[in-house]
Amino acid sequence: MDLVQLRAAFLGRVSGIPVQVDIGEDNAVSPCYLPLMSNYAAYGLKIDSTLHLPELPAADGGPDVIVRFGKEKYPLPAAGEEGLIRATEEEALLFFGTAGHFSVREGREIVINPLPNAHDRSVRLVVLGAGLGTILYQRGLLTLHASAVATAGGAVAFMAERGLGKSTTAAAMYSRGYWLVADDITALQFGSSDRPKVVPGYPQLKLWPEAAAFLGDAPETLPKLHPNFTKCARPVTAAFSTTPLPLERIYVLQDGKVPEIQPLSPQEALASLISCTYGQRLFQAVRTSSHFLQCAKVVNSVPMRSLKRPYSLAGLPEVVQLIEEDLAQSI
Repeated sequence: MDLVQLRAAFLGRVSGIPVQVDIGEDNAVSPCYLPLMSNYAAYGLKIDSTLHLPELPAADGGPDVIVRFGKEKYPLPAAGEEGLIRATEEEALLFFGTAGHFSVREGREIVINPLPNAHDRSVRLVVLGAGLGTILYQRGLLTLHASAVATAGGAVAFMAERGLGKSTTAAAMYSRGYWLVADDITALQFGSSDRPKVVPGYPQLKLWPEAAAFLGDAPETLPKLHPNFTKCARPVTAAFSTTPLPLERIYVLQDGKVPEIQPLSPQEALASLISCTYGQRLFQAVRTSSHFLQCAKVVNSVPMRSLKRPYSLAGLPEVVQLIEEDLAQSI
C-alpha cells in the first residue's frame, strides 16, 4: 500500500484509540478520540497525523510520512527494557513504558499502539523523538544527538550525549541572533557535494527552567514537555531556518574547568560521531556498514572540535564568544 492509499484509508476516520489530553492549566486529563488527520512539516518531510502535534508547523501537499494509531497487541518487554525492541530493514519496533509500542515502517509510517490512558504528551515525545529519528535513519540520513544553528557559512552543530548542554548552547547562540536549525536531533543529508547538509528540524528548544530564565524567558509561561517533567518546550516563533544548510563545523561538548576549543583527530572525531549517533541500537542492528561510511564522510569533510567548558549558565556568554572567534578564523 503506497502513501496515497494509506492517507485515503485513514483520512476522514477517527482513530478509535483513547488517549489522555490536557484540558486545563492544572494538567487535568480525560480520554478523547482523535479527529481527522492534520498536516505537518518536520525535517523536510510532510507528515499526516491522527495524533495532534502542536509542536510542528502546518504544511500542505501530499504526505511523505503517515502517523496513525493501530490496534496491534504486542507482549510487554521485560521490566526496564525500553527503546528499540527489534529491527529489520523494513521495520523497527519501539517501546516506552510511559507511552506504549511504536512500529516505524520503511521510513514512511509510524503506527502508535499506546498503553491504556497514556498521556498524549508522552506519546508525542516518542513520535517527535525516537519515532522521527527512526524514520530519518530508515530514509538514509545520519541522525546525531546534536542541536544546530545557522551561521554565515552554513550550520554548526553542538553534539554530545544526553545532559551535556546541547540545547542550552544552541539557545545561547539563538539569543545572540543565530537562527535555530534543529534541536536534540540533527539530521545530515548526503548529496552530490562533499559536505553534508543539515536538514531543518522543527521550531522548538527543550530547556531546563533555569536555562530558559537565564536566556530571558519566563519558565512559568512555557509548557512542560510532560506534566511530570521539569524541562520546558520553548517555541521558536521567529529566526528558524527552513532551508537545508551545509554543515560548517561540529563542536563536541565536553566538561572542562575553563572554556577551550581544540581540534579533534580523525580517530577522535569518528569515535565521537559513532557514540553520539541518535539511536545507537538501531544502527548496530541495521545498515551498520553504511552508517560507518556516513560517519567517515563527515570526518573527511567537516572540521570537528572539542568544546570544553564548565557547566555554568553564567559562563555561557564567554562560551558563545569563544565559538564566534573560532568560526571567524575559518572565514
